[in-house]
Amino acid sequence: MVFKDVVAVVERTFGKELAVVQDTTVFEVSGEEGGPRVRILFQDEPERNVVLLSADLGEPPPEGRERLFQTMLEANNLFSGTAGATLALDAATGRARLQAVEAPDAIANDVEGRLVPFVETALVWARAIADFRPAAAAEAEADATAGAGEGEGNLAGGGFGMMPV
Repeated sequence: MVFKDVVAVVERTFGKELAVVQDTTVFEVSGEEGGPRVRILFQDEPERNVVLLSADLGEPPPEGRERLFQTMLEANNLFSGTAGATLALDAATGRARLQAVEAPDAIANDVEGRLVPFVETALVWARAIADFRPAAAAEAEADATAGAGEGEGNLAGGGFGMMPV
Protein backbone atom coordinates (compact mmCIF):
# COMPACT_ATOMS: atom_id res chain seq x y z
CA MET A 1 0.00 0.00 0.00
CA VAL A 2 1.42 3.33 -1.04
CA PHE A 3 0.89 6.16 1.43
CA LYS A 4 -0.16 8.61 -1.30
CA ASP A 5 -3.02 6.22 -2.18
CA VAL A 6 -4.17 6.24 1.45
CA VAL A 7 -4.06 10.04 1.54
CA ALA A 8 -6.00 10.22 -1.75
CA VAL A 9 -8.80 8.05 -0.32
CA VAL A 10 -9.08 10.15 2.84
CA GLU A 11 -9.00 13.41 0.83
CA ARG A 12 -11.72 12.14 -1.50
CA THR A 13 -13.87 10.97 1.40
CA PHE A 14 -13.56 14.15 3.48
CA GLY A 15 -13.49 16.50 0.48
CA LYS A 16 -10.42 18.46 1.47
CA GLU A 17 -6.69 18.38 1.05
CA LEU A 18 -4.79 16.83 3.94
CA ALA A 19 -1.73 18.27 5.58
CA VAL A 20 1.03 15.66 5.25
CA VAL A 21 3.24 16.18 8.30
CA GLN A 22 6.08 13.73 7.78
CA ASP A 23 7.27 12.25 4.51
CA THR A 24 4.97 9.29 4.09
CA THR A 25 3.68 8.32 7.51
CA VAL A 26 1.65 11.05 9.22
CA PHE A 27 -1.26 13.19 8.08
CA GLU A 28 -3.72 15.52 9.81
CA VAL A 29 -7.43 15.80 9.19
CA SER A 30 -10.26 17.75 10.79
CA GLY A 31 -13.99 17.17 10.59
CA GLU A 32 -16.14 20.24 10.94
CA GLU A 33 -14.78 23.76 10.54
CA GLY A 34 -12.98 24.82 13.70
CA GLY A 35 -13.06 21.28 15.09
CA PRO A 36 -10.08 19.48 16.52
CA ARG A 37 -7.41 18.30 14.12
CA VAL A 38 -6.46 14.65 14.41
CA ARG A 39 -2.96 13.50 13.56
CA ILE A 40 -3.04 10.00 12.02
CA LEU A 41 0.03 7.78 11.82
CA PHE A 42 -0.07 5.21 9.01
CA GLN A 43 2.91 2.90 9.51
CA ASP A 44 3.45 -0.09 7.26
CA GLU A 45 5.62 -2.65 9.05
CA PRO A 46 6.30 -5.33 6.42
CA GLU A 47 8.68 -7.26 8.69
CA ARG A 48 5.75 -7.83 11.07
CA ASN A 49 3.18 -7.98 8.24
CA VAL A 50 1.01 -5.30 9.88
CA VAL A 51 -0.11 -1.74 9.32
CA LEU A 52 -0.38 0.38 12.46
CA LEU A 53 -2.97 3.16 12.56
CA SER A 54 -2.62 5.56 15.45
CA ALA A 55 -4.51 8.82 16.04
CA ASP A 56 -3.57 11.51 18.54
CA LEU A 57 -6.88 12.59 20.10
CA GLY A 58 -5.50 15.32 22.34
CA GLU A 59 -4.80 15.70 26.02
CA PRO A 60 -7.61 14.71 28.34
CA PRO A 61 -8.62 17.56 30.66
CA PRO A 62 -7.70 17.33 34.33
CA GLU A 63 -11.35 17.77 35.35
CA GLY A 64 -13.39 14.58 35.35
CA ARG A 65 -10.60 12.31 34.08
CA GLU A 66 -11.92 9.28 35.91
CA ARG A 67 -15.31 9.61 34.22
CA LEU A 68 -13.72 10.21 30.81
CA PHE A 69 -11.43 7.20 31.20
CA GLN A 70 -14.39 5.06 32.30
CA THR A 71 -16.25 6.07 29.15
CA MET A 72 -13.20 5.26 27.03
CA LEU A 73 -12.87 1.83 28.66
CA GLU A 74 -16.56 1.12 28.10
CA ALA A 75 -16.15 2.05 24.42
CA ASN A 76 -13.22 -0.40 24.19
CA ASN A 77 -15.43 -3.25 25.43
CA LEU A 78 -16.03 -5.38 22.35
CA PHE A 79 -15.01 -2.28 20.35
CA SER A 80 -18.55 -0.95 20.81
CA GLY A 81 -17.54 2.69 20.38
CA THR A 82 -14.27 2.45 18.49
CA ALA A 83 -15.00 0.94 15.07
CA GLY A 84 -12.69 -1.97 15.87
CA ALA A 85 -9.83 0.15 17.22
CA THR A 86 -8.66 0.64 20.81
CA LEU A 87 -8.59 3.80 22.92
CA ALA A 88 -5.50 4.29 25.03
CA LEU A 89 -3.55 6.82 27.07
CA ASP A 90 0.06 7.38 25.97
CA ALA A 91 2.11 7.15 29.17
CA ALA A 92 4.94 9.19 27.66
CA THR A 93 2.81 12.16 26.56
CA GLY A 94 -0.40 11.91 28.60
CA ARG A 95 -2.40 12.20 25.36
CA ALA A 96 -5.34 10.01 24.37
CA ARG A 97 -4.87 7.78 21.32
CA LEU A 98 -7.00 5.62 19.06
CA GLN A 99 -5.04 2.69 17.66
CA ALA A 100 -5.63 -0.23 15.34
CA VAL A 101 -3.50 -2.94 13.80
CA GLU A 102 -4.53 -4.06 10.34
CA ALA A 103 -3.28 -6.65 7.90
CA PRO A 104 -1.66 -4.96 4.87
CA ASP A 105 -3.77 -7.02 2.46
CA ALA A 106 -6.96 -5.95 4.23
CA ILE A 107 -5.99 -2.28 3.92
CA ALA A 108 -4.88 -2.69 0.31
CA ASN A 109 -8.13 -4.45 -0.65
CA ASP A 110 -10.48 -2.13 1.25
CA VAL A 111 -8.85 1.20 2.07
CA GLU A 112 -12.16 3.03 2.40
CA GLY A 113 -13.77 0.31 4.50
CA ARG A 114 -10.82 0.09 6.90
CA LEU A 115 -9.32 3.59 7.04
CA VAL A 116 -12.33 5.89 6.74
CA PRO A 117 -14.19 4.45 9.79
CA PHE A 118 -10.95 4.76 11.77
CA VAL A 119 -10.55 8.44 10.81
CA GLU A 120 -14.22 9.19 11.47
CA THR A 121 -14.04 7.51 14.89
CA ALA A 122 -10.87 9.44 15.73
CA LEU A 123 -12.62 12.71 14.88
CA VAL A 124 -15.61 11.86 17.09
CA TRP A 125 -13.38 11.00 20.04
CA ALA A 126 -11.13 14.03 19.54
CA ARG A 127 -14.22 16.27 19.62
CA ALA A 128 -15.58 14.50 22.70
CA ILE A 129 -12.29 14.91 24.56
CA ALA A 130 -11.99 18.56 23.50
CA ASP A 131 -15.58 19.24 24.60
CA PHE A 132 -15.24 17.32 27.84
CA ARG A 133 -13.45 20.14 29.70
CA PRO A 134 -16.35 22.62 29.61
CA ALA A 135 -18.89 19.84 30.08
CA ALA A 136 -17.01 18.47 33.11
CA ALA A 137 -16.76 21.95 34.65
CA ALA A 138 -20.48 22.62 34.10
CA GLU A 139 -21.39 19.24 35.52
CA ALA A 140 -19.20 19.78 38.61
CA GLU A 141 -20.90 23.13 39.17
CA ALA A 142 -24.35 21.54 38.80
CA ASP A 143 -23.40 18.74 41.20
CA ALA A 144 -22.12 21.27 43.74
CA THR A 145 -25.36 23.26 43.50
CA ALA A 146 -27.50 20.12 43.81
CA GLY A 147 -25.78 19.17 47.05
CA ALA A 148 -23.07 16.77 48.05
CA GLY A 149 -23.60 13.08 47.39
CA GLU A 150 -26.61 13.46 45.09
CA GLY A 151 -25.65 11.34 42.11
CA GLU A 152 -22.92 11.35 39.60
CA GLY A 153 -24.67 13.22 36.81
CA ASN A 154 -25.33 11.95 33.32
CA LEU A 155 -22.53 11.27 30.86
CA ALA A 156 -24.85 11.82 27.92
CA GLY A 157 -25.54 15.29 29.27
CA GLY A 158 -21.85 15.80 30.00
CA GLY A 159 -20.61 16.15 26.45
CA PHE A 160 -20.91 12.51 25.42
CA GLY A 161 -24.24 12.64 23.59
CA MET A 162 -22.47 12.13 20.28
CA MET A 163 -20.32 9.30 21.55
CA PRO A 164 -20.58 6.04 19.65
CA VAL A 165 -21.10 4.05 22.83
